[in-house]
Amino acid sequence: MATRIFEPVDAAGVATALKEAAGDSLSVAVRGAGTKIVPPASDVVISTAKMTRSIDHVAGDLVATVPAGASLSAVNEILGRERQWLPLDPPRGHRATIGGIIATNDSGPRRHRFGAPRDLIIGIEIALVDGRIAKAGGRVVKNVAGYDLSKLMCGSFGTLAVVTSATFKLSPLAPHSQTVVATVADLKTLSALALAVSRAPVSPTAIELQSPPHRLLVRFETTEAAAAAQTAIVKDLSVSHGATVTVISGQADTDAWRAHDSRIFSASGTIVKIAVLPTDAGDLLSSLHRLTDAAAIDCDIAGRGALGIVLVRLGGDTGAHAGIVGELRRDAVGRGGSLVVLSAAGAASDTAARVGSLGDAEPIMRAVKARFDPHHILNRGLAPWD
Repeated sequence: MATRIFEPVDAAGVATALKEAAGDSLSVAVRGAGTKIVPPASDVVISTAKMTRSIDHVAGDLVATVPAGASLSAVNEILGRERQWLPLDPPRGHRATIGGIIATNDSGPRRHRFGAPRDLIIGIEIALVDGRIAKAGGRVVKNVAGYDLSKLMCGSFGTLAVVTSATFKLSPLAPHSQTVVATVADLKTLSALALAVSRAPVSPTAIELQSPPHRLLVRFETTEAAAAAQTAIVKDLSVSHGATVTVISGQADTDAWRAHDSRIFSASGTIVKIAVLPTDAGDLLSSLHRLTDAAAIDCDIAGRGALGIVLVRLGGDTGAHAGIVGELRRDAVGRGGSLVVLSAAGAASDTAARVGSLGDAEPIMRAVKARFDPHHILNRGLAPWD
């Protein structure tokens, strides 16, 4: 249990708390809204809950600097007044904080069009364990070449420094949204259709697969006329793959994506994130189907169909989860990909089992960790290099 809890309002407060903790050799857990990871047991907790001071929005340049403790929904509500937004849609994004989204490099269906946080971030402010505050990047899309501190923090799980604010490039809000829903017979056809759509002369914001049932959701967020023209192309392509097709818009569109977003994280179980080449996704999903059928357990699948990024929730007998996760990881790694355990029920939850082997990258990761946090006081146990 933490002996000290800090709720600073700015970067200076974070830096002071870190310097005090480091001076007393105390471990530190950094907490945002708690939507991503459970902070490890520590001597000190630094909460970003009060780091929500005003957003610096430069609408003419399509950029904004936002505090780490602000929720994504609060940020986009303010940006929306100028018909702009930060195009990120991670799970539980209505609560997720900017700092947490950066720390986990989290993203959602719209990653297909807009990328992940590391693709949108152009500047950052961080507090270091020695009490200093560092800044990198700025409010322009192109900056001086060199070490990209902003991108380094994305996916670092708060183990290198504490993000206090960040600057992102924004996008205009689309006036219309509609989605093609294509239902097919099996997972290999589903993956093949996703790849076919990605090669078609269309520009969707999301190409999402889900199972069961085996469905592809292709979303267009643009003008109504442009969406209609692109929808017609995807409908024809889907029918050629033997799919049953419907097109939704308005409230039905909103409801369908809300249900999709909660598909994996709304129930208990072991949740894994698999990344492979898009061309390998179909074979890997077929292997998953065989493994879960053999163990007589249920699973839910959702993911970026054209990017090879798939989320899987295993339900049923938790005793079978570790074996399935192990088989899936071997399959993914054998294809040059990876598997990360996001939450465990029955499967091992220690760091090594959660992430797996780092391969040739491990020495570099450990060297970076030693440079930023030589005494390993930040978020111990959350990253492979701890």
